[in-house]
Amino acid sequence: MPTFSHDLSHAAQLALLERLTRAALTEHYALDGAAVAVEVQQYEDNAVWRVTPPDRDGSFVARLSVRDGRPAHQQRSEMRWLESLTGARTVAVPDPVTTTSGHYVVPIEVPDHDEPATLALLHWLPGTAEPPYRQPGVAQKMGTATARLHEHAATVHLPDFDRPVWDAQTILHHGHALTGPGAHEQLGADGTAALRKVAELITPALEEGGPTDRGRIHGDLHRENMIAQPDGGVGIIDFDDCGTGHYLLDIATVLSSVHRIAATEPGAYEEFAHAYLDGYTRVRPLPADFSRLLEPYLLLRDAFILNFVTAAAPVNADVASWGPHRIAGILASMQAYLEGRPYPGALHMH
Repeated sequence: MPTFSHDLSHAAQLALLERLTRAALTEHYALDGAAVAVEVQQYEDNAVWRVTPPDRDGSFVARLSVRDGRPAHQQRSEMRWLESLTGARTVAVPDPVTTTSGHYVVPIEVPDHDEPATLALLHWLPGTAEPPYRQPGVAQKMGTATARLHEHAATVHLPDFDRPVWDAQTILHHGHALTGPGAHEQLGADGTAALRKVAELITPALEEGGPTDRGRIHGDLHRENMIAQPDGGVGIIDFDDCGTGHYLLDIATVLSSVHRIAATEPGAYEEFAHAYLDGYTRVRPLPADFSRLLEPYLLLRDAFILNFVTAAAPVNADVASWGPHRIAGILASMQAYLEGRPYPGALHMH
């Protein structure tokens, strides 16, 4: 029996998903699905398009979750947080669009696919992904945007926020890289052993902190999920991994993602990091014991990436093209950490 993931090429999968999305836009959102212009943004675990109707200003983001997607009730929690953020004007984020019958999420039937698929539609946030972090003032604005997100989480109660908990148990001990089928083959025996040792070493630090250090977090706040806006501000997109966790995980994710591109230029990362943290502390204090706990959260972020890659690479050609190289780099950094070297992105705070 043919299956969606194994018998259709990456391009054929995407073409099928686009047809289904166009039909759903017509049926559920009062848009002319046949007439809209669609531009692929990515296709990994979600297929994401920019959708531009010919007869109105502005665009939309159509996100079709097809693999390891959050259940519909968790996606509704994500959309309620985005609506709350939009209403508070705390930080610029995509505003969800409900269907003509008032729903945030639409179930989509994908032929020969054994996982449920769901469509969500959001207003496109104008701007350019990946703010120019070396440009004067941008690092501070990235820090301020992060802090405003966390301040909203700390001060605005959202009843029934039902999202993943991102902690040592879910990411490390029960994560796909250590428990999922096929992950051991991708990491190798030495890599698996290094990840287990890292998990054992850093779990006590990751369990520290009180209620004020944890709340709603973005969960995947790398530099490409931050938007340089036309007015000079910084917005935040792609809340698909939002959940509950230590605020340091978001901070470490930003820092880690910039370190990957800045590390080759002496001093560039440190300059960014201190400006980013300055922007953050203009809004709210850094979490307790930041200096000591940043390194464990940098490791936790990379474990999160290992979970994603080991799950996605076997079924997604795009991830398979870059995943093995990324796994090798992370495992090398973890092995060096176990040998006593600082983890990439760690800071010497004054």
